[in-house]
Amino acid sequence: MISMYAPASIGNFCVGFDSLGAALAPIDGTLLGDIVHVEAADKDQFSCIGPYADKLPSEAEENLAYQCLVHFREHVALDMPPVSLVLEKRLPIGSGLGSSACSVVATFAALNKFAHPALSQEALIELMADFEGKVSGARHYDNITPCYLGGLQLTADLVPNKAMSLPVDEAWYYVAAYPGFALNTAKARAVMPDSISSHDSVEFAQRLSSYCLLMQSARFDEALALMQDRIAEPYRQGLITGFSDAKSALPELGAELVSISGAGPTLFTICKTLSAAEQCQAWLRQHYINEHGFSHICKLDNQGTRAISLGAKS
Repeated sequence: MISMYAPASIGNFCVGFDSLGAALAPIDGTLLGDIVHVEAADKDQFSCIGPYADKLPSEAEENLAYQCLVHFREHVALDMPPVSLVLEKRLPIGSGLGSSACSVVATFAALNKFAHPALSQEALIELMADFEGKVSGARHYDNITPCYLGGLQLTADLVPNKAMSLPVDEAWYYVAAYPGFALNTAKARAVMPDSISSHDSVEFAQRLSSYCLLMQSARFDEALALMQDRIAEPYRQGLITGFSDAKSALPELGAELVSISGAGPTLFTICKTLSAAEQCQAWLRQHYINEHGFSHICKLDNQGTRAISLGAKS
């Protein structure tokens, strides 16, 4: 059996709307992401298990992972033998943590390892982006690419091979807090303006380009000072109950940044010390998260999607 794990990710990484994404690895070893199991079978079979399986359509034909299997067989690996594919759904839907990207990336990565087609990295990323776009309503890479490759990725159509890895300060901690309610990505996109002013577009370009160059130069504190989201956050924060309070309270506890993960409602902080991260997590657990939510103190997941053993930590 092949078991592939795909980590959760932060899309729209603050300064990089639709262009920057980061993969997450909880420091306690928790696998924060989806797992897909593939093995040979007499005929194609599909099932969905895991803590969030009941939030997905009950019919296989409506499941994104099953659709990936059908497409892969019909268009990529025509001679692939029958398989049993099991999606272990471990991320909540509409969480802002790249849930649909996790399912797509884990599925295609598992099938790619099983069938060994001659797909380039770029071709596989393009295939993944096509299917993730079916759920999110737009075709973009900022969850797909870090989920697949790991780390912090600058990613877009114009980027060579769709991905350029950026160095990060390995001392930073990231607190990801899912409040326990879903926010539909299409709804989050609908509140965005159809266009932005020339002033705002120039500032966005300056901020993103400067951030990337500073990160490449290991001038991490200067890059961190540039991390403001003036493209999406002003319009989306009103959809996320408690976000404004967290944005005000957490810097006093040591958060260097408080921003929205993807389309929300998960928020993330950047902290320079574990103590600050623990204080932020304690506040979030008391004031931001309901009984269905969770939080994790994370580093960036530099491995990306990979094969795991069935005994891996849940």
